[in-house]
Amino acid sequence: MSGQDYVASSDFQARLERINKGEVHVADGVVVPERREAADVKLTGGLIENALYPLSLVGAFLLGVMAVFFSRFARIHLLGTADPETDIMLALVADGAMALAIGFMFKQAFRLEGAQWASAQTMGVTVMVASMHNLFHMNPFLFSLIFTPEYVDAVLSYTEFRTLMAGGYMIPF
Repeated sequence: MSGQDYVASSDFQARLERINKGEVHVADGVVVPERREAADVKLTGGLIENALYPLSLVGAFLLGVMAVFFSRFARIHLLGTADPETDIMLALVADGAMALAIGFMFKQAFRLEGAQWASAQTMGVTVMVASMHNLFHMNPFLFSLIFTPEYVDAVLSYTEFRTLMAGGYMIPF
């Protein structure tokens, strides 16, 4: 260690006094950027922005519901009426898979990005797959116009009103 590397304690005391005064000592050649105050950050949106978020989640849920409706509509008109005794699980799986595919198209069309919207949409698909038959019980004439009368009769024969369908089981509510 050479004599030049040693810093005397008086230099240290001078440095502390300089820091307390707010002075900055910079060695030659070192560039110190100018400090600027950060811009104020707005932490909350306006009333419209705050109202749109829960509405977008409701919209994603409804898109999931509509995806199941369209998938069943497409399946019935493309593939015909499935025999409820043999194909109930296959129909539920096909409806769910087709609804998720249609839901993915809705997601792309409406630019719903994020886990919360995907979850709301998946919840809509799940609720509709389990309970769409209740709509058939409430208005069979309307649904026989949209789907086919044979399909509506089949749904009414193997389901009960005010139930949820989980696999092949009916859960009353």
